[in-house]
Amino acid sequence: MNVLMKSLMVTATLFIVSCNNDDSIECPEAITGELTTTETAFAGSWVLTGLDAEDAIDITDDNTENPSTDIFAQYTECQRDLVYDFVDNRNYVFKQAQSATDCEGKQSLTGTWSLTDKVLAFVSGCSTQTIEIEVAETDDVFTYEALVNIREVSGLIKNTKVTFTFEKVQA
Repeated sequence: MNVLMKSLMVTATLFIVSCNNDDSIECPEAITGELTTTETAFAGSWVLTGLDAEDAIDITDDNTENPSTDIFAQYTECQRDLVYDFVDNRNYVFKQAQSATDCEGKQSLTGTWSLTDKVLAFVSGCSTQTIEIEVAETDDVFTYEALVNIREVSGLIKNTKVTFTFEKVQA
């Protein structure tokens, strides 16, 4: 799995561990409660449709130097197969390489979620994560930005800002 996808998985499962004298780990509580009107409208399946880097990167092993800011276009079908399912009972499932054929390293994470203002929060296992998102006026696209280390095909690691774009699957 390439560095960007690992970074995305780490982003989705950032561990926060609290320390105390008895060395026990206190996990965050699952997010509970009724969905707000905004959350109800947001609930559904969201598919990754874009990964755009601030800097041109070459991650394709095609013996051609062809850096591009369009990371998504350089990914394989399995790498592009990334879905968030936000359910109306506050549960979510993060799925990678589940729909594409012949994929190795299939991933699936479950947990609970909330959306307050522009902050999308996740609790999964013993971890919590928040990301600031922008939702399009049409309510069918959301984006967020993250600084990501990406290993180019040459072996060089570049730190660049990446915009992740997800589109809502219409039922």
